[in-house]
Amino acid sequence: MKKILVFAISLIAIGFNSCVTSYQMVSQGESFDALTKITDSKKICAFPNGGDNGKNLVFSAQDDDGAYNIYKKDNVLSSALIQKTSGNNFNLCPNYCSSKDLIAFQYLAKTNFDIYYINASKGKAITQITSTEENEYNPCFSSDGKMIVFEKGTSPKYYVKYKTTSNAITYVKGVKITENQIWIKNLESGELKMIGQGSYPKFSPDDSKIVFVKYELNKMKTSETGTICIISNDGESQSQITDTDLGYATWPNWSPDGKNIVFQLTKPNKLDSDIYTIEVDGENLKQHTVNKSDDFAPYWTSDNYIFFTSDRGSKQGAYQIWRFKVVQ
Repeated sequence: MKKILVFAISLIAIGFNSCVTSYQMVSQGESFDALTKITDSKKICAFPNGGDNGKNLVFSAQDDDGAYNIYKKDNVLSSALIQKTSGNNFNLCPNYCSSKDLIAFQYLAKTNFDIYYINASKGKAITQITSTEENEYNPCFSSDGKMIVFEKGTSPKYYVKYKTTSNAITYVKGVKITENQIWIKNLESGELKMIGQGSYPKFSPDDSKIVFVKYELNKMKTSETGTICIISNDGESQSQITDTDLGYATWPNWSPDGKNIVFQLTKPNKLDSDIYTIEVDGENLKQHTVNKSDDFAPYWTSDNYIFFTSDRGSKQGAYQIWRFKVVQ
């Protein structure tokens, strides 16, 4: 049964020091036509979603008390922001559904994250989607708004290495691998179905497939790494489009035509992440950012922009939202 929680959430249009500025802050080798800083706040702004055709961009932002709430830009190039949630909570990883005008997000309720959604225009009541003792993360609506895919936290898998000598076996190191589950919930019937293991699930534009991250041991078998995979929405067929040699890949999202995937990648022996794209068959890998900054959480819009989070041009960790036009 859905639990409806009504909060006194006002639609506060705030300045937030959010002037939009075009930048030539581009490192040699970066692949895009234009780079625009979409937010310019003293507080962290991260996890952009929406922004298709320059409208309805949603993201998480840090408030003065350290909490994170969901904000929305009706026009991505405007300085005006609308606060959609309130309270001393952690409301993260929003996902905008244009067909229903809804925003799904993960909400820290007491000791664990659950999935909620809110009306993007009215924003006065939030609806709870999950309620378990586990953590549920990273929701994504189907295109018609009738289903939500998300990941559920589970106990990690441990790999233990031993060193064998002539007369003894000595413990060397344990490596922890994330084993989260991917679930789909039908919002009309309430039906829940687990379709596989992984993180960051996202429906394809036609809802037939889901891209996600599978966790594995790296090539040296010393730590966890992430690879990008695609699974059918019934969980019956699965393909892997990056491998462990490439580095730690995560946060995948689809291109609007469903032919490519955008994701963040941290290469081996590299401290910061960059934005890459790859075709769904694993071909034509392209690196788009090379700046010595953390570039992560990309979203590819229907008008061929990629929004992402980055601390470029700022002190480390001062994350803001940027976008660039994809070079075809």
